[in-house]
Order: sequence, then C-alpha cells, then structure tokens
Amino acid sequence: MRIPAEFLWPYLIANAVALLILIAAFWRPTVARWIGVVIFAWASLTNAVISLNQPERYVEYATLTPSTLYRDFILGWFSQHVQAFVLPIAFGQMAIAILLAMRSRRLRLLGLAGALVFLLAISPLGIGAGFPFSITFGLALTVAVLGADVRSPAARDVLRWTPRILGLALVLFLSLFALDAFSTGFSVRALAGFAIHLLPAAVVLGVVLLSWRWPWLGGILCFALAVTYAVWARGYFSWMVVISGPLIVEGALFLWSWRTRVSPAAGR
Repeated sequence: MRIPAEFLWPYLIANAVALLILIAAFWRPTVARWIGVVIFAWASLTNAVISLNQPERYVEYATLTPSTLYRDFILGWFSQHVQAFVLPIAFGQMAIAILLAMRSRRLRLLGLAGALVFLLAISPLGIGAGFPFSITFGLALTVAVLGADVRSPAARDVLRWTPRILGLALVLFLSLFALDAFSTGFSVRALAGFAIHLLPAAVVLGVVLLSWRWPWLGGILCFALAVTYAVWARGYFSWMVVISGPLIVEGALFLWSWRTRVSPAAGR
C-alpha cells in the first residue's frame, strides 16, 4: 500500500509539526499544551462539520488502513452509521481540548488520558492517521502535561544511556534480518545481499554514534528515519510499529536527555 500522492505532503507536514510540538514540550510545555488544545478543538469542529455534510469521506479511510479489522468495520457497520459514530468522537475531542486547557492538574491529567486513548485508537488507521504522528503527538502532550524535569543524577544517567542502549538493540535487531541473505547458502551473491540488507542497521548505528556527541541531532534523525520508514513500509502497520515505534521513542529520549543536560531546570 503506497501513500496516495494527495496524502504525501499532508502526511509529511503533520509529522514535522508533531516533532516541533514535542521539541516545544521540553522547553515550553505551556505553549505545547495549548497547541494541543487548539489541535483537538480544530479536529472536533472539523469532524463535526464533515460528518454532517460529507459523511462518505470517512469511508475512504478503508483504503488507507492496513488493519483488516478496521477496514471491515469501516466498510461494514460504520459506513451506514457515520454520524452516529463520528459526532460522539467530535464531542470527546472537544472535551479533551477543554480539559487540557484547565488550570487543575487533575483535569489536565484526565484530558491527557483521553488524548492518549484517542491517539492509540487511531494508530491502526496507519497512513490515514499520519502514523507515526499519533505516537509523537502523544509523547508531546505527555511531556507538556507531566513535565520533563529530572533532578536526580542517577535518573539523568539512566535517561542518558537508555536511548543509546535502545539504539544499539535496534541495530542488532535489524542486523538479524540481513542473515536471510544466506538462507540459500553462502555465495558471493549472498554476501552482496547481506551487505545491502545491513544498510538500515548501519544507518541507525550512524545515528546512535552521532547522538553520543549531539543528542539533539540524534533525536531529530530518529524521527526522520521513523517517518521515512513508515513511508517505505507501504502501509504495513506491523512493520511501522516494530521499526518506527522504537525510533520515535528513542528520538524522544535523546531530546529529553539533551534538554536535561543543557538546562536541567528548563521548562518549569
């Protein structure tokens, strides 16, 4: 499943915006939280208007989701009850926006919980939900609401080493796929195939090595690789989750470790 041409630029822009919101969450959590409020309020109004005037547009998501379960649901019951399903979602999105805008921490946490449930629920839509946008945006809201201060030196050390270890583990995981080149036996051609299949692992290793010196750069490159792989995976959601998911988490951890190293008290 390839990304339709008309979805490519919106897809890339959405993921770039999610990354910028995540970066903002580490340094200006209030700004990031209010951006989240605006996005959920906008999504609520947009879904309400479209469901009332062009409900058939939602059925088009069946061609974008890699999930058979979601596709069958969209083409089945959902296609006959679009408004009954989407309007409550729009109401919930507005409720999330209002809760995230509250001064009460408890209400904000409730809004965050609702936002994360929604973002996880739309993830199987794959390209239709801009995956991995939902993961990045969810992480951004989590940091914006919960904060990112790490005061304990031991905790900072854990935060510093976790993305590096995760990155090396991903390199090892990707390297295992290269061994498939020898499934038919050892030969010069198999050796060449092995080298080609090692390229993804080599790229990730290069990012991890760069991150040792410049964690902010490693964070950005991890997100770039996650989005690039999601495009290359042609809609295979399981592939996206296994590869893009860890890259998003690794990127967020690199940015977090960079933020605490540069300014441990920033973002309060």
